[in-house]
Amino acid sequence: MIAARAAEIRTGLDTNFSEEQLRRPLSRRIAHMLIATATAATAAKLEGLADRVEALEKGGIRYVGTYQRASSYAKGDAVTHSGSLWIALKAVPEGAAPGSDPVYWQMAAKAGKPVKRTAAGSIST
Repeated sequence: MIAARAAEIRTGLDTNFSEEQLRRPLSRRIAHMLIATATAATAAKLEGLADRVEALEKGGIRYVGTYQRASSYAKGDAVTHSGSLWIALKAVPEGAAPGSDPVYWQMAAKAGKPVKRTAAGSIST
């Protein structure tokens, strides 16, 4: 990746300067221009990445409670159903229960075994 970026910079330098300018030692002005150009390119890439991170964070998972048959759900909504946690993969219409259609739901956490209590109050599995 570094070698590719270096080649990209070299190509940019070769096209922006004459051969005579490239043979001369770097002046302070040219060095500052190169640094400013690299900084501007990096800032533009970072701004694009920041926008992507913000979009990803907006589309995160939201726990909306226990599954309700009469409700519709949006992508990223998390519900509990039959003791398991389910995530909506896309907009879910009313009545599409978790586990009924893998197009709409993905299990995030499976329900465990119920705890059995003995008469003495101790827990048995």
